[in-house]
Amino acid sequence: MHLLHSKHGWTGILLFTFSLTLQAAPAVATPLTPHLEQREGIWHVRVRQADQFVSELDPTAPAGLELRLPGSPEFQPVLFDARTLRGAKTVLGPLSFDTLNVRLEFESIGTGLLRRTLVVTALKNARFTARWSLLMATGGTYAAFSREETQRVLCDTLGGGPEYPSVRGETFPVAMVRRSDVVTGVIADSPGLWENRCLVELNAPGQRVAVLCGDGHEPRELRVIHDARDTYVGTVDGWQSLAAGETRRFDTWVFSSPALSHYDAQLAAHLALANAKGWNHSALEAILRNTAYLNLRRNLLRQSQESGRYVFISGIGYGWKQWVSDGFWQAVALGDPEKLSEAQASVFLNRITYEDNAQYYLIWSALAKRAGRVPNPRLVRESFDFIRSHETNGVFYPPSLPGAPSPKGWKTYHDLLEYDGDDAPVSNQGFHCGALMAARELGLPVTRKDIDAAIAGYQRLFHTAGGYFPTSLKQLDHVGQDTLYGAALTYAVFGKKLATDAQVLTHWRTSQRIATPYGLRVISKADGSLLPGHSGVYVHGGSWFLNDSANHLMAALHGLPAAESDDALICRISAELAFAPAFNESISTVNGKPHGHSNYSWNSGYWWLRNQFRRRQGQKGEDPVALEIDRRLGVIRGSQGLRLDPAQATLRPGR
Repeated sequence: MHLLHSKHGWTGILLFTFSLTLQAAPAVATPLTPHLEQREGIWHVRVRQADQFVSELDPTAPAGLELRLPGSPEFQPVLFDARTLRGAKTVLGPLSFDTLNVRLEFESIGTGLLRRTLVVTALKNARFTARWSLLMATGGTYAAFSREETQRVLCDTLGGGPEYPSVRGETFPVAMVRRSDVVTGVIADSPGLWENRCLVELNAPGQRVAVLCGDGHEPRELRVIHDARDTYVGTVDGWQSLAAGETRRFDTWVFSSPALSHYDAQLAAHLALANAKGWNHSALEAILRNTAYLNLRRNLLRQSQESGRYVFISGIGYGWKQWVSDGFWQAVALGDPEKLSEAQASVFLNRITYEDNAQYYLIWSALAKRAGRVPNPRLVRESFDFIRSHETNGVFYPPSLPGAPSPKGWKTYHDLLEYDGDDAPVSNQGFHCGALMAARELGLPVTRKDIDAAIAGYQRLFHTAGGYFPTSLKQLDHVGQDTLYGAALTYAVFGKKLATDAQVLTHWRTSQRIATPYGLRVISKADGSLLPGHSGVYVHGGSWFLNDSANHLMAALHGLPAAESDDALICRISAELAFAPAFNESISTVNGKPHGHSNYSWNSGYWWLRNQFRRRQGQKGEDPVALEIDRRLGVIRGSQGLRLDPAQATLRPGR
């Protein structure tokens, strides 16, 4: 066992330090490669890019890795005395570290990207945590994903929600330093793959950035509140736990990219993670699939033995919970059959029986079955019975959530909008049609006549005189821009149109006429103005990207020339990305600024939705919308993935 106590307290670690001689970023990014030197029998690591070293030798933690075990107040560096080459990988170790056997792998996996993998095997039941960091040799601008920092801060991907309101939360676990026109940073893996113990450290005064797979705190209560009708309680500690003989792998990445601003640094982090994971055909795919990947969590508060292993949270500030809709959109965006099935299995009855969750659950179950998984037959049946019990003449009349703050609210995903008990929000109807199709596919007693009645009910809700789908059956003077996204999902899954061409195109043209420069208001007066008391954000007249994008996709499906639909999508995406390369809960239709959570959950479903529409319509080749957004962002596609040329970008704050 090789141990070396820190000389610098909590900051006594180092992975790579950057040289004062670092020049301007090359026009074409080059690989990051490990450079190893053996001194007094111990391997020291530096990193080279092109003809320069971008890190320096560190006598405190030569390999840049530290571990902490229970009972130890500090992290202790691991000193490796063995090195092997395995193809493109450089491997340090194995080495016994108390109850653990560890090795550290380095592999250059593209331009400006280096993967480091810690492989840990427990010699007996063990707990530990690890830290990887960069000790910067020069000054620079330090930043987490959301903002720049001048003081030491610890950010937790579990923090920021109602469970831990005092903890600084970050959805994207990245720590970066930008100097001149280059950003360098470290990225952690999805919290769902690290048992939800995933943190980043920034210490501008100490010139350090780091990622951790736990902070070593003792067990503390985790109380999930505001979760449908339930409050449930568990305990969480700050340690990774392995059973005797168990092996786990922990991936982290170091990246370097040209960057002229914090926006560029954020985008570079997205591109780096997407290049590492292989979903890098475009910046849109990168950002949206990263969002789903980083909102993945282990379901450590499983309700029963049949509950799934994973959940997709809605956003860092909503805490440790999964709504059905958000879980669905992220599961299909991520495209991992196991995660789709396991997250679907984490849904429970009280989560299903309000808003449009039962419809989502049935559609999700159909996709899980197609993927070879067996959905929960009891919940499938209860979801079906719930929607049929609230259906009249093919139209779904959702009940409010029992105990909701407003007895007229919590009937749609846009929960604060109010509807009378005998009113039917139009946004639910497209989902209802799709849910009946899913139920039939799942073997439940649904006839073609039942489905036709639901489609006819949806079409009856169109306000012919006004030329739009209203927000509900009774609120005819209020335009609803969440009225087509259920129909879009139904087409994506089942290939079935629900509304007529004339209805969709008329609604779209009316919407374009009353649109704001920042997108469509989720609800507005017939002339596009805000309802009394509405502010233009969230459900009070804000613009929600998934709703808007579904409207544009549906218009093209129903006969709008593709160029017009694509232009509308490009305009709306550009508005979404105007302040940060991330999709938001909503954006203000008054000033265009993001509102609510960023890297927000359900928007990730656009990537899947767009691909499903193009596939069903026989559209081949490159997606013209994605190509144009790449051009505006200054993103270049190459044989080794995506890279950034910020000087070519036109989509930036102030440009």
